[in-house]
Amino acid sequence: MKLLTAILILLFLSYPMFAEDKRPDEFPVVSYNNLKTENFNVKIYTALKNGEKWVYNPLLVIQGYRNITDTRFVNIMMRHDRGENPLNSIITVIEEGYLDDSVRGQWFQFYLERKNSESSWKIKEIRQAYLCGRMNSPKEFSKEPCP
Repeated sequence: MKLLTAILILLFLSYPMFAEDKRPDEFPVVSYNNLKTENFNVKIYTALKNGEKWVYNPLLVIQGYRNITDTRFVNIMMRHDRGENPLNSIITVIEEGYLDDSVRGQWFQFYLERKNSESSWKIKEIRQAYLCGRMNSPKEFSKEPCP
């Protein structure tokens, strides 16, 4: 009896709790918004002048721009232009599982650059898209706000 109960519990726990059968990083990004970077780059410059070290780490830079939320699914992918001392970095953050009726998740892509391996990072471009959560919503990331 205990074995049967344990098997039933394992089966129940392995059953997906959400209707979606695909991970959000598998959905295409069909359009995105470009977000402003000027104000945050001023914040980076000010932090650099104050001797703060986070400006030299691209992951801390994007965390400073926007806190990564505590959601069901968070995927962070970082791609550099070279293995050591990169000068360009692209960081993609996908969040899914918001407690919102219409927005299922968000996709961000940060383009960072620096002049040399000793300098701080600067945000060149930020892209943002939404994944809508309504049943009749297309399963793609889009710049359009969710209904």
